[in-house]
Amino acid sequence: MLDRLALLIVGIICAWLAWASLHFGGEPMTGLVMAVVLVAYAVDNFQLRRQVRQLLVDRENREKREKEVGLKRLMRGLLAVRDQRKEN
Repeated sequence: MLDRLALLIVGIICAWLAWASLHFGGEPMTGLVMAVVLVAYAVDNFQLRRQVRQLLVDRENREKREKEVGLKRLMRGLLAVRDQRKEN
């Protein structure tokens, strides 16, 4: 119940701020708000792209390590089979 009340209060405050900015700021305020939002989206997009690139590099490095470990295990197994055949 308290969460719903808090959400309602925040919604009323945001609606009042939107009305006040348009009423008192007029047309220039709308352009300014749109410019600020556009810059914020551009910065966020840049950060997300950098994070995705880093995740891709991490995945490639992990796959390379897993492949090397798999090859080492395979080689150990093949050498063990060869040694067993030599003993028999």
